[in-house]
Formats: sequence, structure tokens, C-alpha cells
Amino acid sequence: MMPTHGPQIVWRMDQPSRRPPARSFLPLLRAAVTSHPDRPDLLLDLAVALRDDRRWTEIRDLLSSLAEKGALTPALACELAQAAIACDQPDLALRVLAPEIAGTARDARRQRVLALYALNRIDEARTAATQVLDENPSDSTVLGAFANDCLTRGAAEDLASLCRGAIDGGFGSTLHLAYLSAALSLAGRTTDVVRLIDPEYLCRRIELDTGLIDNDELTQAILTHPALAPSPETKPTHGRNLRLEGLASVEHPAIRNLLAVVRRQVDDYLAERLNALHPLIAHRPQTARLQGWALVLSDDGHEETHIHPQGWLTVVYYARVPTSETRGAEREAPPPGSLAFGPWPRFIGESLPDFPRWRVEPQDGTLLIFPSFLGHGTVPTGLSEPRICVALDVLPCDQAPTP
Repeated sequence: MMPTHGPQIVWRMDQPSRRPPARSFLPLLRAAVTSHPDRPDLLLDLAVALRDDRRWTEIRDLLSSLAEKGALTPALACELAQAAIACDQPDLALRVLAPEIAGTARDARRQRVLALYALNRIDEARTAATQVLDENPSDSTVLGAFANDCLTRGAAEDLASLCRGAIDGGFGSTLHLAYLSAALSLAGRTTDVVRLIDPEYLCRRIELDTGLIDNDELTQAILTHPALAPSPETKPTHGRNLRLEGLASVEHPAIRNLLAVVRRQVDDYLAERLNALHPLIAHRPQTARLQGWALVLSDDGHEETHIHPQGWLTVVYYARVPTSETRGAEREAPPPGSLAFGPWPRFIGESLPDFPRWRVEPQDGTLLIFPSFLGHGTVPTGLSEPRICVALDVLPCDQAPTP
């Protein structure tokens, strides 16, 4: 039995090594393939690097000629299929994924599902998706395709059943909880939604004593870091913003101190909820690490509604929050700079009028802890003075369910 005070999680302090950007290797890999065009291993290395840099057209052009000759390995066929789907050519993806390839390679079965959905062959796609998820419930790509289709076509009970089965079987993830929330709401099962999403119980707000965190020092550590840069397009961040990735690896006393405070607060959060029957707690990680980033938002800078699919819990600490005299023009409009919780995926939001919605207005020193499956986004401050916060995910290092 776990203790009801003190550490509740075995915290890992090491951080995964960060790979150099794929684009830095592209010139060498292109030269190697030019010199040895008959080497499938080099072709695969180049295709993977191009995929990491989202150069889908180049992958398609690189591998299509080999596909016409029937000279693709299963791994290369999967790379071409993924690129073809990204280039809006799902028919090419299906042609590449011959039955002998799709029957043996897990990634090939994944790409076949996506191609079938893209071609609107829905019955085939659902059957193929179910088969993949029966084998691997944690396949987030196929789960996302299946879930988005179910939500779009009103098959909420099918999605809820699949997610509940994965959760009850000990394979549930943040994505399963997020999609289950949306499916239950779409199915009109309001009581079940409220039970799954209970902000009074699952979300914790702490106003940290000024002696615990030196906000001025923390702010300076973030603003002066050489890696601070605008968010990439793959992030849900828009408008005027700066981001500092890999915060848990930054060796600065103010950041180290914040991480230590966050670990203690997460342990306290879990200790208060150990006896809960909620699946978030029932399948809590035994071992975890923190991974995070800092965000500097001003003017129109904001984050669209999103979840943190890799996290179990998400922690946000506000080091600097500029004050605004302006509030929403409408009574229900969230005030500038607030954190707004609501439906995810975003496209289904208007179809879920009864989905729980609430907002948080932070101030300097506010620390928030909430499940990573809760959809959340921010409202622009409309001010030139930056709002500076740190977001940290509690990443499970073990996948086995906790009894």
C-alpha cells in the first residue's frame, strides 16, 4: 500500500536525450543515397529524416519510382504510404500497401486505416481500425482517426465502448479519457460526463508563498535563455509568443527549484486522492518524470484548445501575469489572460452544449494541477506586457496499470 503522505511517485531526474534536428543530416543523407541508390537502408534513413522534417512531397518523389518497380521494402512502403496520405493521395497509399505488407507490418496496417478513412471507405476503415486497436489499444494515430470519425458521424456509443474497454483493461491513456469524455457528452450521458470531468475534485489551484519561488529570478532565467524562440507551427500556440522547450533539462537554480516544488505538489495532489475510483487515479504511474516548457505570451498570443496526450497530469505555474482592466464584452466571455477549459477535440465543441466548461483567472504565483486529458486553451491578454508561465507534464515511465 502506498503511503498517504510524502512521495507518491518515484521521480526520475534523468531526461531523454534530444536528437539533433533531422534537417541537419539531410545534405549528408541525400549525398549518400545519390552515391548508393541501391541501398534500402540509406533510403530508409533519408525517408525517416524527411518525415521528421515533414517533407512529404520529397518522400513521395523519392520512393514512387521504386514502388512502380516493386522494389520497396515493407519499411519503405510504409514511409511512402504516409507521405502519400499527407500529399492527399490515399489511393497511392493503398496501392503501395500490398496485402503481404499490410498483413505483417504494424505500421502498414496503421497507414492502411488512414488511407481508407481518407477515401471515405468508412466500413472498411472502421473494421481495420478496430483490428489494429484490438492488437494495440495505445496506437494513438489509429485511435485518433477512429475517434474523429465516430464523433463526426454520431457513433458516440461505439467510441465510448472502445475507450471504456481499453481503460477497464488497463490500457487506457490520456487520449482514451479525452475521447471518452467527448463521446459520453455527445451521447447525452451527462451524469457520466460530470463524473469523469469533475473540476472541483480533479483540478487543484495553489497560490504559492512568495518564499517558495523567486518569480523575478525565474522570469529572468526564461527571458534570457538563448533557446527562447517563437513556437513551431506544430504547436497549438498562435499570435505573439515565445517558447523555451526542454525546461526540465535547463540547469538554472530557479528552474531546478520550481521542479522540486512541483514534484512535492504533485505528491500532495495524489496523496489526497489515493482512495478515488476515478480511472485517472486507478491507473496512476508508479514512476514518472517531468517534461516541460515556458511560454511568453503577449498581445494576441494564445493557445487554442488542446490536451497533453503524453502526460498524466499537467502542471502550470504563472511567474508573471499582467493585469488588465478589460473584461469580456459578454458576460459569458472569458476575461483576457484566463485559462479556459472545455470540449476537445475543438471541432466537436459546438455539438456539446452540456460539456463542462469553466475558466481560471491566474495571478503571479498561481500553480494549477489538472489531468492532462482535459481540454484547455488560453485567452489573449491584449497587453504588450508578457504573461510568463511554465507548463510541465508528468510523464509516466511505466505503462503497467497500478492495482
